[in-house]
Amino acid sequence: MKKFLVLLLLSAMIVGNLFAGGQDEKEMAKAVEVDESAPVTIQFWHAMSGDRIDLIQSIVDKFVAENPNITVEVQYAGSYNDTLNKVKSAYKAGNAPAIFHSYEIGTLGMINSGLVSPVDELADKFNQSIDWDNFFVPVEGYYKYQGQHYSMPFNSSTPLLYYNKTLFEKAGLDPDNPPETYSEVIEAAKALKASGIEKPVTWNLHGWYFEEMIALQDAPFANNDNGRGSELPTEVLFNNEEGKKVFDWWIGMYNDGLFNDVGPGWSNHRAAFGSGEAAIILSSSSDVNLLTKALNEKGWEMGTGFIPHPEGSDGGVAIGGGSLWITNQLTEEQQLAAVKLVKYIANDESQKAWHKGTGYFPVTKSAMDSLDSEGWFEENPNYKTAFDQLLVSPGTLNSSGALLGVFPETREIVQSAIQECYQGKDTQEALDEAAKEVNDLITEWNELIQL
Repeated sequence: MKKFLVLLLLSAMIVGNLFAGGQDEKEMAKAVEVDESAPVTIQFWHAMSGDRIDLIQSIVDKFVAENPNITVEVQYAGSYNDTLNKVKSAYKAGNAPAIFHSYEIGTLGMINSGLVSPVDELADKFNQSIDWDNFFVPVEGYYKYQGQHYSMPFNSSTPLLYYNKTLFEKAGLDPDNPPETYSEVIEAAKALKASGIEKPVTWNLHGWYFEEMIALQDAPFANNDNGRGSELPTEVLFNNEEGKKVFDWWIGMYNDGLFNDVGPGWSNHRAAFGSGEAAIILSSSSDVNLLTKALNEKGWEMGTGFIPHPEGSDGGVAIGGGSLWITNQLTEEQQLAAVKLVKYIANDESQKAWHKGTGYFPVTKSAMDSLDSEGWFEENPNYKTAFDQLLVSPGTLNSSGALLGVFPETREIVQSAIQECYQGKDTQEALDEAAKEVNDLITEWNELIQL
């Protein structure tokens, strides 16, 4: 079934390429002038739910106020997968949105989809300069492929370790020193269990954590420069020593009764942390707001730390989250309006508002400097942890994050492997079987892309 879905997706990509047609490179290299005062309407589909819907709308409203000739129809389109499927259907019907929101692991698929125009290409076309040097290197680098930026970074995050300082102190642990290594997490978990918390550690079942834990060991997730080389990746490498260290630690805590399997999704581990059922969790840095409020309601104090790593590792985190893509079925007026909007969403004021309202970190250095000068981080130190973790990460291909055409399917396969280990399967066997299944999908994807 998975292979059928991949083949179906790739067929859509190929059809998209046929729809897109070719563009004269010399023509694209010339700056194009359009009437910037002419009325124009564009659509923007995003994947942010809850309170974030209103926050995105407020940012767009400010943009429209500054650009009264541009009308922006904003729509929450569901999850990343839902949004992408709706965009593909709309594209085939000839009415795709100008801008859509997609997750980071969809990058290579989008580049090869035939649905989009690279942001760099459109910015050059309309003399809309983008100061990429102002973006944090891991953020800017993730969405850059073979020298070109294809999408605009928007909501960027990394995993963080969240811990309940109040429960730490009750267990005799130092509330100002979160565990940093695998062994330190285990020792803290044992102390918390002794204090009365049955299974003190948890996080949701998600392949993202596994990917980050590979990067933290400065190990590649895939071959061919982690999928970023001149050739497409042909196999994953996560069934190596580094991958086994992650599985052995993760599954070992489960087997020792220290880790609570709360399943997939993003609600159960948050609820366990908010209720005190768990005192240590991993979650996205975008959850700072939500989790702070949850603990405050109980009169507890929250702390944050870097995502744990094996002793002696020297890698770094890759960014998660999503970016904004511009489709290629637009008039020139719509193209310009779309470029202006994605630039506006990435500017300092927009990113500061987004950060304060969510916990996603701003994508630019100047926005962070502005927050720092305002005293924001001094008053809200848990918001700064994600920055500190990012800034100490080395700028290697491994910490840049892997690019795979079948990354969404890869995550599902890894998650299934973890569940099999919960049921008793050997960790190396599970990793090897998962890698083989992914490699088969990669081979099919590469063959279709190269037709």
